[in-house]
Formats: sequence, C-alpha cells, structure tokens
Amino acid sequence: MKTDADSSAFHVSLRIPSQLRNRLKREAKRRHVTLNSLIISVLAKYDSFDKILEGTKAIPLSGAFFEELLEITSIEQMENIAKKLGAKVVRQSFAFQGIDFTLDNLIEFYFEPLSEHSGWYQFNTRFEGASRKLVFTHTHGPKWTAFLKRYYSAIIRSATGSEPEVTLEDEVLTFTCR
Repeated sequence: MKTDADSSAFHVSLRIPSQLRNRLKREAKRRHVTLNSLIISVLAKYDSFDKILEGTKAIPLSGAFFEELLEITSIEQMENIAKKLGAKVVRQSFAFQGIDFTLDNLIEFYFEPLSEHSGWYQFNTRFEGASRKLVFTHTHGPKWTAFLKRYYSAIIRSATGSEPEVTLEDEVLTFTCR
C-alpha cells in the first residue's frame, strides 16, 4: 500500500460531508493514525477486498453466526458446498472485475485480500524449485479445513488446468502447484 512518504503519491482534494468527516476523524483517533492514513486504508481495502465482496455477492456474517453454521453443518456438506461453488463463484468475481483467471491473479486479487480482511485464513506463498506452494492456516476447526481443501483445490484446478497436491497438518493446508 502506498503511504504519504511514497514518491509516487499525489495530492487529491475531496469534498466530504462534515458528519462523515467527523466520524472518520474519531475513527482515525481511535486507531492512532492520521485522517489521511485512515482514508488511504479504506480506499485500499475497497480496491482489493470490497471488490471481491461485490463480485461474489457476499453477505457478511458475524463470527458467532459463522461458528454456529460450522457447528451444524457436516464435513460432507461443507465439502459439497466447496466443490459445487468454488471455481464458479471466484470466476464470476474475476469476470465482474475484468481480471484474468490465473494463479498469479488468484494470489494477488483473491487469496491475499481474503487473508488480510476476511478472517477465513492467513495466507503465504513461496517457490520451491519449479513448484509454487500456497499455504493457508486458520483456527476454525476440521470442517473448515475440509471446506478450504475442496474449495481451493477446485479453484486452483480451474485456473491452472491441473490438480494441486494438497497436504494437511492440523489447520494448515499446503497446495503445491507444479
């Protein structure tokens, strides 16, 4: 994300209603950041994560609601949902945003923003020789692991044309793409 110190930054003037400006100033103070920094972070979040929400027609849930859904849903049901919707939902989001459906774009425009903002998981990627490792870690239990395994296998297979190798260790999923 660009900061005030970036040489490529430029000045923009905004007309913001006073009530909104006051709320933003209070939030910036609460977070111990400048108003400018808060506005930049809001715009950056919109540019990455909120576009995903719009493209997938997502409905935000509270953590408690999410945990209750996991509690009453079986592993088989979670896997079936993931398998049925994974590639379809993400492809639609990418089409909505005009983004090519490739592994590199999945990383930049889907896995990383969800990692940063959704609470689904934490994500990291690295190269090992000719392979790309995609690592997802979470704290939502075995049903969520089963969901993520099927969901991301379907998405990666759709983007790359080949099945990723998946390894599981507790709540850490590693997808190896060759």
